[in-house]
Amino acid sequence: MTEAGPEHIPVQIGEVKVGRAGQSLNAILGSCIGLGFIAPKKGVCGLAHALLAKSTEPSSKGDGRHVDQAIATLLDQMDVGPDEVRDVRTFIAGGANMTLPVGTDPSRLVGTLNADFARQALRAARLRIVHDDTGGEHGRRVTLDCTTGDFSIATIPRLGVS
Repeated sequence: MTEAGPEHIPVQIGEVKVGRAGQSLNAILGSCIGLGFIAPKKGVCGLAHALLAKSTEPSSKGDGRHVDQAIATLLDQMDVGPDEVRDVRTFIAGGANMTLPVGTDPSRLVGTLNADFARQALRAARLRIVHDDTGGEHGRRVTLDCTTGDFSIATIPRLGVS
């Protein structure tokens, strides 16, 4: 941490990043899903920026392009074992309709599919979801403070929508 605050670490599409005290993880999301993991007992946090829901083939270690891969990568990089998953707090953000006309049936939207799959996959992994800010027609800016474990999710207006 510097005098000006924590070191800001951007998490781009398809990336998974892990941080510790003195760092914050940050992402800008539209239809992508942000998965935030907070493991207070280990003093570590993680953020994934997943583009799509379920992968169709095995991925290389560290991949975060798909929600299922991102969950496995976060747990691995945070060194969270099967007996420790209940101690991890998770949040989901993103999954917005950023391109199709306002009012489009949500079942047709990739963001909706991403968010629905993320909820199912987190529950299947026995992870607790403490916050869910998904859907709608606005983007989100996610900040995860790895010193405190606090996170914020701010909305970003969709261009061309009043």
